[in-house]
Amino acid sequence: MTNWVDIERKRGMRDRCASGPAPDTLPLLDPDYRALLQRWVRSDGARRSRASLLNDAGPTAIERADGLCDRLLQEGWIVRRERLTGGTWQWDAIVWRDLPRLQSLLAVSSPRQRGEQRKTLIEQGTAWLLSRSEATYGSEVDPDLLDELARALVRLDEDKTSRLDVLKTRIELLQAIAAWHDAGAQGTRRDFALQARGTTKAISDADWRWLDSAFDLERLRITPFAPLAWLAGDISFSWAGRQVHLGPLQFAGLPLTDLRRADAASLPNRWWLIENRASFERQARTCESGVGIVWMPGRPSFAWLEVIAHLLTLAPAPAYISADADPAGVDIACSVGAVWQARGLKWQPYQMGASEWAGARQHWPLNEHDRALLARLQERVDLPADLRELCDAMLREGRKAEQEGWV
Repeated sequence: MTNWVDIERKRGMRDRCASGPAPDTLPLLDPDYRALLQRWVRSDGARRSRASLLNDAGPTAIERADGLCDRLLQEGWIVRRERLTGGTWQWDAIVWRDLPRLQSLLAVSSPRQRGEQRKTLIEQGTAWLLSRSEATYGSEVDPDLLDELARALVRLDEDKTSRLDVLKTRIELLQAIAAWHDAGAQGTRRDFALQARGTTKAISDADWRWLDSAFDLERLRITPFAPLAWLAGDISFSWAGRQVHLGPLQFAGLPLTDLRRADAASLPNRWWLIENRASFERQARTCESGVGIVWMPGRPSFAWLEVIAHLLTLAPAPAYISADADPAGVDIACSVGAVWQARGLKWQPYQMGASEWAGARQHWPLNEHDRALLARLQERVDLPADLRELCDAMLREGRKAEQEGWV
């Protein structure tokens, strides 16, 4: 039988607790009681009202809450404020006798601890991003991805309501995105999930929505399904005499694996490669006769470049290349243009010069990696004059722009 210590607060009101000290161990609780107690101790408040505890229990669990409260009182974990009503003592509130120990026994962190853990996770993410930034400084780098990673980390820091496990997962996904990019990987979302989390379905719908909001996944070559090349114009492809004509269509996405198997293609007068997806679709709607338009997914993968090289073997023609008027866009244009150069074909930057950049309403500042990339680009002896002029202007005024504003 429990010995009680009752302290009268005023007429008809008392504090009751067990006579012994707070225990060192938890009583054996059934799963429902344990889950409810874990909810109750997530707050750092030393005092909890009956109303707040019942709210945590839910509208159908009043008896369970009363039963758990009785058990905690008997075991010595709480002081219970009680009021005499109609000849019966009813409890109004509880005061924890050793909340930190109880939280530890239940493996529940306090708000203060969760705040410290959140701070540690953000600091670790920031240190990783800085380390990666320094490691890639002076080597091939995608400044746009660095900006996306930095913005995503800021958003995670600002969202104080997300659970610690969600925060940890999303920082790990940032690192997985960077590793995917650095490896030049390309594949479906399931391929990415397998590499990032170990199984093809390990990324939740909520995390995919977050990734979609933070990154241009298709530019990073993470597609919902099989990787495609998006094309438009008066082009046809043949597989052992069986043909596909794109002319009647606004544009079409064809699997890279199928294009690699094509054995013939019509010969356009010119290829036009466009980096921005909205710009590609806009130009596809009014495509001139004799022009083959290709969407260029940011910094293309090796597999995509292989397919483009194969198409040039089937249908060699000069190219216009339109990328963003930013350092990464210049680098991408040169990298893709090298596929034409390797086959003795001409290419030229198109609608991505200093005049388009100067007329842009965007004023996005260059970051340190933009500046480092500009310095390396300016050292290239084969950099086209139009792009050299653009690089000089960007470096002089410290800003960049996106082609969607004019293409």
